[in-house]
Amino acid sequence: MELELLDFPVQNVVFGEKTALEGTVLTINREEMARAIDPDGFFADVQIDIARPGEPVRIINIMDVMQPRCKEADEESPYPGMFSPMRLAGTGRTRVLRGVSVMQTGRRQGIQEGIIDMSGPGAAYSLFSSLCNVVLRCTPADPNAGNGDFDAATRKSLLAAALYLGRTARGQQPGSVQTFSTDAPADACLRKVVYIYYLQSQGPLRNTFLYGKDVTSLLPTLLHPNEVLDGAIISGNYIIACQKNPTYLHLNNPVIRELYARHGKTLDFAGVVIANEHSTLFDKRRTAEFAAKLARQVGAEGVVMTQEGGGHADSDLMFCTRACAAQGIPSVMLINELAGPEGDQPSLVDTTPLARHVVSTGNNDQIIDLPGMATVLGGDCLLRVPDASRPFSTALGRMYTATNQLGAYRLSATAF
Repeated sequence: MELELLDFPVQNVVFGEKTALEGTVLTINREEMARAIDPDGFFADVQIDIARPGEPVRIINIMDVMQPRCKEADEESPYPGMFSPMRLAGTGRTRVLRGVSVMQTGRRQGIQEGIIDMSGPGAAYSLFSSLCNVVLRCTPADPNAGNGDFDAATRKSLLAAALYLGRTARGQQPGSVQTFSTDAPADACLRKVVYIYYLQSQGPLRNTFLYGKDVTSLLPTLLHPNEVLDGAIISGNYIIACQKNPTYLHLNNPVIRELYARHGKTLDFAGVVIANEHSTLFDKRRTAEFAAKLARQVGAEGVVMTQEGGGHADSDLMFCTRACAAQGIPSVMLINELAGPEGDQPSLVDTTPLARHVVSTGNNDQIIDLPGMATVLGGDCLLRVPDASRPFSTALGRMYTATNQLGAYRLSATAF
């Protein structure tokens, strides 16, 4: 299975008469785009704004983030099963706009707040502050629309927006081409490594979708890494902003990218096992055993695991660590902490002596001070913050992807 990502760097996004990519500047016809992403007329109003790195802009109430993309063939979508007929992702050529994202924002009960500052000290806590962000705010025509309808309609509009912008790369020469394949056999002396990729799917507004279906009842499943990089997984999870894995990060998963970079050199990347984070101990154990079994079946001699979520989701990783150890497979995990504002509290809900290799991705409870911003997109207020343009202090828990457990950051730790 071979996938080519044709990268088109974008350095600026502006509004204009015609939607087009010219050099490194993406121009958007705002009115045309608004019509294109709401063909069913579900929304009374579709606002589209742009937030650029370094601007005094705060984006709030972020639901999901996607990357503008399109496949070479017009009848194909980079999100099979969700926005096009079912087909396997992970092959062919996909055109990708780098340096730009499209974000959906929304405020309603059940969607927890997410904040990105494009400048100031808060900008350091999200890699999205380094991108040009096209920000959507869609208001339903029916004020009584249920969460399910709102969730489905906003996801559809975000997918449509990503495809609408991605198509501007058609007929142009890419800045670079990345090829992803594990077809060539690796040296037999290299250790096989499997990535166990826990997803958050526990019901409406906290789901993840695989080929168009939520993974709530999924048994662990083996995927080719290319499937993840090519749109097989879509986020529908809107809780605890700091530890979300938005669709953009599924498409650009740093763990998969790193394992690919080392494939055939220091390790043999043997595949991705996806698993769901469940709410009962029985299901957590069941999933852990199946995930470890699949890893063993493909010959894993080492496992890297990540999660989305926290609290009782820590138990998913600990159960999986035990299950892998029982199969004779050493493991390492990426996990964030709930260690209190000073970092001096017990940081994990669950642990095991077998978890000997643990990478912390930060403390959700850390408090930071945010300055005022001239512009706020995605709304005007937050819980206990009636005017989101004003200065306020907040835990990292509100900062979008600040402690995400895929390792996608602008910050890093240094050993002295």
